[in-house]
Amino acid sequence: MKLVFFQESPLYEALAVHVVSAVLKSAGHSCDVLIESEEKNILQRISDIKPNVIAFSIMTRQQEWAIVKIQQLKKYFNVPILIGGTHPTMYPETLKHSGADYLCVGEGEQAVVDLLNRLQLKERTDNIPNIHAKIDGKFTENPIRPLLQTEDWEKLPLPDRSVYERYPFISQLPLKRFITSFGCAYKCSFCYINNFRETYKGKGKFFRRKSIERVIREIQDVQAKYPLKRIHFVDDIFSQDHHWVEKFLPIYSKEIGIPWSANIWISHMNEHMVSLFKESGCVGLTFGVESGNEESRLRLIDKNIPNEIYIKHCGYLKKHKILFHTGNIIGLPGEGIDKAYETAQFNRKIGTTSTRAGLFWPFPGTQLTAYAVDHGMLSSEFSGEYINSVEYINRGIYPRVNHKDADELIIMASLFQLVSKWKWFEKFSRLLLKYPKNYFVKLIAQWVEQVFWYHEARFFGLINWDGLKYYYHLRRSLKNIRSHDEQARPKEDFEAHRPFWHISKKDIFRTYKTAQDRDGLWRNRVLSLLPASSHQ
Repeated sequence: MKLVFFQESPLYEALAVHVVSAVLKSAGHSCDVLIESEEKNILQRISDIKPNVIAFSIMTRQQEWAIVKIQQLKKYFNVPILIGGTHPTMYPETLKHSGADYLCVGEGEQAVVDLLNRLQLKERTDNIPNIHAKIDGKFTENPIRPLLQTEDWEKLPLPDRSVYERYPFISQLPLKRFITSFGCAYKCSFCYINNFRETYKGKGKFFRRKSIERVIREIQDVQAKYPLKRIHFVDDIFSQDHHWVEKFLPIYSKEIGIPWSANIWISHMNEHMVSLFKESGCVGLTFGVESGNEESRLRLIDKNIPNEIYIKHCGYLKKHKILFHTGNIIGLPGEGIDKAYETAQFNRKIGTTSTRAGLFWPFPGTQLTAYAVDHGMLSSEFSGEYINSVEYINRGIYPRVNHKDADELIIMASLFQLVSKWKWFEKFSRLLLKYPKNYFVKLIAQWVEQVFWYHEARFFGLINWDGLKYYYHLRRSLKNIRSHDEQARPKEDFEAHRPFWHISKKDIFRTYKTAQDRDGLWRNRVLSLLPASSHQ
C-alpha cells in the first residue's frame, strides 16, 4: 500500500513523518511526501504516484487549509484520507465535518501500520486503537493505546528522511532537526501539552526519553546519507532530566562533534550545565520569557521562574558565548502596551541575541483562554460552548480579542525585535505607536519584522548559499499560502484562512478589535452561522 503525506509548506521536515514512513516501509508498505507550494500541478503528481491513502499531519491554525484541501481532493481521488497531528488529537471531533475518513489521535507509529494492513487485507478498520473512523456515514471512536516508552523506541526502525529527497533544498540543507524526548514536566497555561497530559492519563509515563545509543545512531545514520553541519534538538525541553543530559553530551561530543542548538528551560542552566553544553559544541539555545513582568509570568502563565534566575543564568550563556533566542507573548489578559514594553526591556536587560513576540492567541481548551473568558477579554458574543465548538474552530472562527490597546499591540509585535535590542529604537517606536493606523507606520513595522528572518538564519547557521535557497522556497511558500485568501471561499469559511506558521496581518486585524470597533454588522455575520437555538 502507498501512503502520501500532503504538506502545505516546506517550513520543516516533519519528524513524525520520518518515523511513520520508516515503520510503514518496514511493514512492506511505501510512503511519500508532497508539498503543495513546491508542485506546479499537485493533482497530476498525486495521480502519478497513485496512493492508496492520503494523509495530513496538521497543527491548529493549519486545519482550515487541510479541510479545504481534503474537500478538493475528494472530488478527484477515491482513496481514504487520514488526518493526524496536534490539532486532530486535541479536537478529534474534527473527523465529523472534515471530509476525512480516518483520524489518528496521538502517536501514529503503530496505528498507521495497523490501518494500512487492514485496508490491504480488506478487513474491518473501525476498531483500531488510536484510529477514529467514518465509514458509510457512521462514526466510530476507539481507545488510545499506551504511549511509546524508551524500550519501544529501541524496536522501531531508524527515521526515514528519504521521503523529502524529492525536494533537495530540504534534504540537502546542512541543518537537521532531531528529537530525543517526548512530553514536558511543566504546565504553562497557554500550552496544549496540558490537554495531552490529560488525554494520556494512565497510558504510561508521559515524559519519555530515547536511549543515548538510539539518538547517536539516528544522527550517524543522517551523517552517512546527507550534509550535516548543524543540529537543532526540538524536544519541548532538551535540558530536562539532568542525568541523561550529562551522560549524553560527552558521548555526543566524541561520536558526533557537530555544532548544535536546543530548546531549554532557563532555570536548568546553572553554570555547570552551561559549561557542559559549551564543551560539547552548543552554539545556541531557545527558551520562553513570555512576560517580562515576574508577577504576570507566575499568575497568568503559571511559570514560576523569577527575573533574577533569567538574569543570572543568561549571564552564564553570555559568558560562554552561547547565542540565545527568546519567545514572548504580549497582550496577555489584563496587560496593555505598557507591559509589552516591560517585556521588551527585560529582554534587553538579559541580553537576548534575538527574540520574537506573538500576540496572545485564544486557543480553545487552554487554561489561559479560560482565564481570558472569565475576565472579559474575549468578546461577549462567544459563550463557553461556542469557544470549544470544534465546528467553528475548524472554520477559523475563534473568540475575538477585546483589548483597548489592540492597534498599538499589533504594531508592537512587529517592532518588538528591535525594541528589545536598542534603547534608541524604543523611543522611536513610542513615536510610531502614537499613529498605529497610519499606513506608513504599518509599512515600517512590516519592514522591521523582516529583521527576524536574518536573526533566525544567523542563529541556525544559515547565512550561506544553502540557507538562501531554503529561505527562497519559504518565501515562495508564503506567497502560495496567502493566495488562498484570494480564492473564493464558502460562506461558512469567510472568517479567515491563516498561514499555519504565523498569524497573517489580515487575521490579526480581524481578531484584535478595539471595543469601539465592535459593531452590529460583525456580530450579525457571526450569529448567522450559528444554529438558531444558540442565539434566540
